[in-house]
Amino acid sequence: MHSTSILICDPKEYDNDVDSDDPVSLPPYLILQMSHDDTYPSDTVQPHLNSNRSGPPHQTLPNGLSSHRGHQQGRKGTDQVLQDPDLKLGELNKPHSPRSQPEKQPNQHSRDSPEPNGTALPRRTERLRHSNGYSQHGPSTQKHEKKHERKPSLPTRRWSASIHTTNSSNSSGTPLKPTSPSQASLPYTHSDHGLVDKEQKENGSVGQEYTTAVCTNGRQRARSKSHPKLPNMSLTRACQTHSLGCTYPMAIVFLISWTLLGFIFHSNFYHQVDLNSCRDTYMQPKFFILQGFDRERTAFAGKYKLLFFRDQYDYSLQVPSSMLTEVSRYVYTVNKEAKVQPLGIPALFIPGNAGSAKQMRSIAKEASKYYYENVAEAHRGSKALSRPIDFFTLDFNEEFSALHGHSLLEQAQFLNDAIAYILSLYDENRPYDPALPKPTSVLLIGHSMGGIVARSVFTMRNYRPGTVNTIVTAATPHILPPVSLDFEISNIYDRIESFWSRGFIGPDAPLGNVSLISIAGGNLDLTVNGESGNIHNIVPQSNGFTVFTSSIPHTWVGSDHVAILWCNQIATVLGRTLIDIVDASYAGQVKPLDVRMGIFRSRLLTGVDDHLGDSTNSKDGEMIDVSQMGHTIIDTDRRLAYPHKIGSIGSDDDSDAPHLYVMPIPHGDVDTFSVLTDHHLGSESRLDVFLCKDASSDVGSRSMTLSQLLCRSKAPSAIPMPASPANIISSAYLGRYGREQEFRYISEKLDEMNSAEYVVIMDRGRKNGEPGFLVAEFTAEADTSMTVETTTLGLLNNGFRMHGFPERPSLVSTLRLPNIDNSLLTYNLIADRQGCHVPQRFSPMLRQSSWTMYEDRYSINIAAKESGIDINFHGNLPYFDRIQLPDKKGIEFRFWMDPTCPVPLSLNLQVDRYGSIGKVVIRYRMVVLVFTFLVVVLTLRGQFIDFNKGKPFIPFGMMLSRLITSTFWKFSVILGAIAFLQSLKVREVTQFGHTNQQPSDAAEDILQGPGGSRNAGQDAYERMIQARIARSQPWFSSFRFEDMLLGANDTFFWFLAPVFFQVSIGIAILIWILLNGLVRSIAATLTFVSKRGGRYVVGRAIGNMLSKRSRGVKRRVITTIVLFIMVATLVPYQFAFVVAVLVHIVSCVRSLIVAQAANPTQAPAAWDRHHYLMSIFVLFFLLLPITLPVLLVWIRNISVQWYEPFSSDHRLDYIAPFIFFVEAVTDGAMVPRTPEKGYAAVTIGILNFIIAFLIMFGVRYSWQIYFMSRIWIVWLLILKFMAHNGSPSKRPKHDPSRNENRTK
Repeated sequence: MHSTSILICDPKEYDNDVDSDDPVSLPPYLILQMSHDDTYPSDTVQPHLNSNRSGPPHQTLPNGLSSHRGHQQGRKGTDQVLQDPDLKLGELNKPHSPRSQPEKQPNQHSRDSPEPNGTALPRRTERLRHSNGYSQHGPSTQKHEKKHERKPSLPTRRWSASIHTTNSSNSSGTPLKPTSPSQASLPYTHSDHGLVDKEQKENGSVGQEYTTAVCTNGRQRARSKSHPKLPNMSLTRACQTHSLGCTYPMAIVFLISWTLLGFIFHSNFYHQVDLNSCRDTYMQPKFFILQGFDRERTAFAGKYKLLFFRDQYDYSLQVPSSMLTEVSRYVYTVNKEAKVQPLGIPALFIPGNAGSAKQMRSIAKEASKYYYENVAEAHRGSKALSRPIDFFTLDFNEEFSALHGHSLLEQAQFLNDAIAYILSLYDENRPYDPALPKPTSVLLIGHSMGGIVARSVFTMRNYRPGTVNTIVTAATPHILPPVSLDFEISNIYDRIESFWSRGFIGPDAPLGNVSLISIAGGNLDLTVNGESGNIHNIVPQSNGFTVFTSSIPHTWVGSDHVAILWCNQIATVLGRTLIDIVDASYAGQVKPLDVRMGIFRSRLLTGVDDHLGDSTNSKDGEMIDVSQMGHTIIDTDRRLAYPHKIGSIGSDDDSDAPHLYVMPIPHGDVDTFSVLTDHHLGSESRLDVFLCKDASSDVGSRSMTLSQLLCRSKAPSAIPMPASPANIISSAYLGRYGREQEFRYISEKLDEMNSAEYVVIMDRGRKNGEPGFLVAEFTAEADTSMTVETTTLGLLNNGFRMHGFPERPSLVSTLRLPNIDNSLLTYNLIADRQGCHVPQRFSPMLRQSSWTMYEDRYSINIAAKESGIDINFHGNLPYFDRIQLPDKKGIEFRFWMDPTCPVPLSLNLQVDRYGSIGKVVIRYRMVVLVFTFLVVVLTLRGQFIDFNKGKPFIPFGMMLSRLITSTFWKFSVILGAIAFLQSLKVREVTQFGHTNQQPSDAAEDILQGPGGSRNAGQDAYERMIQARIARSQPWFSSFRFEDMLLGANDTFFWFLAPVFFQVSIGIAILIWILLNGLVRSIAATLTFVSKRGGRYVVGRAIGNMLSKRSRGVKRRVITTIVLFIMVATLVPYQFAFVVAVLVHIVSCVRSLIVAQAANPTQAPAAWDRHHYLMSIFVLFFLLLPITLPVLLVWIRNISVQWYEPFSSDHRLDYIAPFIFFVEAVTDGAMVPRTPEKGYAAVTIGILNFIIAFLIMFGVRYSWQIYFMSRIWIVWLLILKFMAHNGSPSKRPKHDPSRNENRTK
C-alpha cells in the first residue's frame, strides 16, 4: 500500500498583498507548502518535484487534486479551501459555496478513516521555507487514484506543492491512517528525529532513510498573530527548534548556566576585593636605546632592544648630544659609536606578557631618589662603598610571552646576551675608584612572565655562571602559567622546575648563592593567581620567600597586575630595598646571601611573628644614671598607659625634663612583653624603649634601689603598623612615612631578653614633641590567645560567634581558626565593642594572617564597620603538596585594643557565600574551555553511535538536548564521585622554617623543622625535593590520582566539578546557537544576493560558487602544497589551522544551501552531511583559543618586521590531518557509516579515550586538546579512505556530494 507524504520545500517568491487575517484549512495529517503567483490556473493545483519546478505538465494529486499549468482561472476553488475549515480535499471537485460551512463533527473519524477534519490555519499564509527533509506520511491514497471528472474551474491563484510517495505501511501491510483531528490521536508525533508517524515510531522505523529525514530549521514567514497548533508544537516552531534542539530542558540549563556565570563574574570583580589605594609616582624619565647592542652581540637585535634609564636624580649620561637622536618623547637613540660608561651598579628590568620597557620607571625613580637624598649623604666620606643603581630595561615590543613558549625562550636567550653586554660596559678600572672590582653579575627585576624569563636564564646554553645572583619578581606565576594553551610553555615550566629543584643541593650548588623574592598583589590581581606566586616549594627559606603587598611595611595595600609596578607605596619600599642590598665592594654587586636575605625580611616582612628585629641588631648598650633623672617604677602586675589620662596631661607628661618609667621583668606565668605606640622610637624621638640591667648589682640579683642601668635600645626591633585613629575607617589613607600615620609595635618573649631585668621607657620631655601615646604590658600568651576548632559545614550553617573576647583586657589578643584553610571560601567578620565609656588612645584594629605565605591584611577601626570586614586569603594550588609556614595552620586573627577599656569584643564570623563563588574564576579559569570541549566530545559520541546504527546524523543541538536529560546528569555524578574520592586522600604537608645563619652548605642549612631540628627539616626537604623532581617529569609519567580533574580539594567542594560541567553545557549551547546562526545567516545572504543580483558579476559569481565546486582537483592539490610549503618555512601551523576553519565554514554554508535545495530523494543524505560538518565546526571552534594566541604572536612579529620563523611551530604533522580533512569535505565527502562492530568500536573508543584524558589531564594540560582532536580527525580520514576503497561500509545510496554540482 502506498501513501503520499508532503515535504516542506524551498520557499518560492510571493507577492506582498497576502492577507494574514484570512483563515486557511489544511488537514492536520497533511503538511502542504503552497506557493502562489498572480496567475490563475485551472481547477487543479500543480505540484513540482524539485526546486526548478521541472516535471510533467499534468500530474494527479490525492483527493482529486490535479495539476495543469498555463491556464488562468477564477479563485473560487482555492477560496473554498482557504475559507472552509472543514472542507476535505476530496470535496474540491464538488461545487461548494465559499460562504457555506458544513456542520462540524469532531471525533467522528476512527483510525481507519482516511480523511479527518482539517485544522484551521491562516488563510493566505506566506510560504514555509525548506524543512529539514522530513517525510510526513499522509493517509492512504488508494481511493484517490481514480481518474477525476473535470469540475467547474475555481477562481484561484496558482499554488504548488511538493509531493513524495513512500511506502508507509507498517509491518502488517496496513496503511498508516489518522483517526481524528485531536492531538491525542494525530498520526504525527514529535520525536528526536522530528515529526514522524506514530506507528512508524512504535515500529522502530524512525530514522530510516526510506521513511523520514532529519528536520533542519525550517521557518514559516507568516505575519498572522495566531498560528494553529500541530501536535505538541506548531509547524513553524517544530522546524525552527529541530536544528537548534530547543527543548525546555535545554532552555533551563542554558538560563541557569549563564545566570550562574553572571553571578560568578560579578562576585569576582565586585565582592571580596581590596580597595585600590595606590598613589601615583611622578618623575622625569629618559630612556636611551643602546644601538651598540646589535646583531654582532645578539641574534635578536632586530626584534628586541636594550634601554638605559635616567631620571632627574641620576647622574647625566656622558654622551655627546651629537650622538643622540630623539625618537619620541623621553626616548633617545645612542649612536653605536658612542661610548656608554655607567658609573653605578647594574640592574635589569624584564617586562612580562605584553609589558612595556617603561614600566620600571617608578621603582627606578624611587631608588635613585632614596640613594641621592639619604645614602649618598650618609656615605660621603666613604663614597667608594656606595653607588647608585644603573637601571637597564628590555624592550620586547609588548610581546605575548604568556601565550607562546618559543617567545619565552627567545627572550631568555636575549636576556643572557643583554647581561653579557651590560657587564662589558663597565671597565676593569673604574674612573671614580680603581679599587672597586668590576661587576660580574646583574640584579634582575622581573614582572609577570618576566620573572619566568629571569628564572629560565640558568637553563639556557648561553648562560654564564655567576652573572645572576639576585632576582626580584612581581606578580609572577612561578608554579603554573596563567593559561596552559601552549605545550612549549608547559615544557619550559617543567625544565625550570627540574633545574631549580636540584639547584640548592650540595656545597657547589649552582643556585646556592641565588636569592629569589616573589611579591604578589593579592586579590586585586585578576591576571595572575596569587597562589601561583608561592615559591616556598621552589626555594628554601634561606634563599627566598613570597610576600603580598598588603603585608609589606609602610605599604599595606593590595595592587592589581600592573599597579604593582607604579604604585608609589610599593615602588618606594622596593627602591629602598634594592639600594640597601647592593654593595659595590663585592664583585657580585650585592651583599652576601645571609645579609641580603636579612635586609629583604626586615624591609618586606612584618616581623610580628618572626621576631626579625633581633636585639643583636641593636647598637652597644649605654649607661643610664637613674639617680639623676626622674623615674617611676611600675608594679609587675600593672601595665603602663601613657599618658595617664587622655586629654589631661599630668605633670610628668608636661615637663621638659626627661622621665623614666621602669617596669621590672616579672617571673612566673608571664612570658611576653608588648609595646604599642604612635612614636617612631629612638634617640630622635620623645619616647624610647630600653632593655636594662642593674650595673651596680651582681648578675642574677635585683637591687632595691636603682642608680646605674646598663641599657640596650629596642627601637630597631619596633615593627611599623598602620595607625588606627578613631576618625579613619580604612587603611587606604595610610602608608605614609610619618608618626601620625603609623604605629610602632614591639613584641618580645621574656626568654629572649637574655639577662635583662628591667624594661625602661624614656620620655625625653616636651621639647622633643607631643607625648602621643604608649601602652606597655607583660602578659601570658595562654591568657590572650585562643584556638577554636570549626568545620566548614558548621560555618556555612551557623557561622562562628564569640562574645567576651578576650577574657581579660589585653593590648594584644590572638584568635586561631586552624580549620579555615581553604581559599575558595571567603568570610565576613563583624566586631563590636559597645559600652566603652572611657576615652581610648586608639581604635581596635585587626591583622589577619595566612598559613601558607606571608600574607597579612590589616583592618583599622574595626568596631566602627557596621558592614563587617572582608576575610579572604590565598592557599595552595590543587595540584601541589601543601606548604605551610612554621607554627602556622589555618587563619589567625590578631587584635590590638586599648586595655584601659575593660569591655571585650563580640565577634561574628559568617561565610560570604556570594563573595566565595567568584574565587573559582582565577583558580579554575581553564575549566571553562576543557569542560566545554568535553561536552562537545560527548555530543559527538552520541551522534556517531546513532549514525552507525543506521539512523540519520542527528543535528548537534538535537543530540545536545537529548543528552541533557540522559547522559549528562549521569556524567555529572561520575565527576562528583571522582572529586569526592580525591578529597579523601590526605595531602602531604611540608612545614618550612627559616634561619638567619649563613648557610655553609645548601643541603645542610636550607631548611629547619618547626622546632629547629635539622634532621626533621632535612627529611621534609628531601621529601619535598623528591616530589618536585617527580612533578618535573613528563606529564604522562608523573600522574597522581589527586592530580585528576580539578585536583585535590576539601570534601565539601566535591560539587565543583559537576557544577562546572553543567555551566559548560550552557556555554556549549550558546556556541552552537551562534555558530548555527552564523552559517545560516551567511547562507541566506549568499542565496539572496545570488537571486537578486544574478545579472551582476557578483551575483553570478556567488551563484556559481553555490552550484559548483569552487576548485578543481588539480587546483586544490596545488593550493595544499603551497600551504604546506608556507607552514614549513614562513607561517606557523596555527595560521594554516585558522585558514582551514575558514574553508570549513564555506563548506558548512554550501552544504546547508545544497540541503535546502535538494529534492526529496537527496534531502536525507544532504542534511546528514550538513549536520556532520556543523558538528565538526563546533569542534574546530573550540580549538581556536589554543591556536589563535600563537597567530597573534606571529602577527605581532610581522608588525615589527621580524620574519624569523618559529622552529617549534612549523610542524606539518600538526596541521596536515586538518588540511586533508577540510579538503575532503570541500569535495563533498561524508563520513561513512560503520555498522561493523570493529570500526564502530574504534570510532567510539577514540572518543572515549579523549573523554578519559580530559578528566585526568585536561584542566592542567589543556593544550593537549589540540593533539587529541588531531587523533580524531586522522581516524575520520582513515574511514573516508577505506570507504572510498569499498570498506568499511558501502557508500550511501543518495550521496549529496554526487549532486552538489547539479542542485541549486
